[in-house]
Amino acid sequence: MNRIILTSVLLSSLVACSTASEQVPLPKVQPPVMQSHWTTVTITGTSVQPDPVELKIRELEQAGQLKLLRVMESFPAQYVIKGSPQALSAVQAAANSPLAPQKDVSALAALDAAEAVWRQKRPAHYAYQLQTSCFCPPEYTQPIAIRVFQGKIQQADLVTSRKPLPPERKGDAKTIEELFKLIRDAINRPAASVKITYDQQYGFPSTISIDLDQMMADEEMYYTVQAFKVASGLKPAQ
Repeated sequence: MNRIILTSVLLSSLVACSTASEQVPLPKVQPPVMQSHWTTVTITGTSVQPDPVELKIRELEQAGQLKLLRVMESFPAQYVIKGSPQALSAVQAAANSPLAPQKDVSALAALDAAEAVWRQKRPAHYAYQLQTSCFCPPEYTQPIAIRVFQGKIQQADLVTSRKPLPPERKGDAKTIEELFKLIRDAINRPAASVKITYDQQYGFPSTISIDLDQMMADEEMYYTVQAFKVASGLKPAQ
């Protein structure tokens, strides 16, 4: 008799468990994120640390709204991402955050005006000395005597040692046009600080001070243009 009662109790328990399990709702399966309309773009981060652009990318990637494809080695970093229009807009908004450095519109206007003067008055042949100030070995801060013929550097010598600029430092000798480009790139970046003075007669930059990031040390760039003169008797390099 006891066996019959025990068996009945066990059967009742099994039926109750089976019924309860049938009543438990199954977890909802999240619909897959549609990637057919995703777009790949490259967005430049900010010099603020931590970078709000990177934080937003990580947040949306974890949520499955975009994918981080590649991080370019630059400063600020550049992120190649693929995502929905909404996700890309959110990342772009982070890049335009008030915390991020803003482009100096007045510096850009001054650059445009000075460059216009240079284009109007620049001589076909000119010579000048370019000195760089930086946290680097002393030989890199020697003034460079540069002679330009029809927009191309014909000669570059170290003023102090009176020796030709070494081939591996060829990029240190710049035309006035290249200095203008250096300034424009810094403004468009935008750098934390760009301070320029321009020659009143010809419009070329006479002093250049660029601080890419106030949070980083020893990355400031300083250039001085001096002894500018219109040159004559120059001949094309053979």
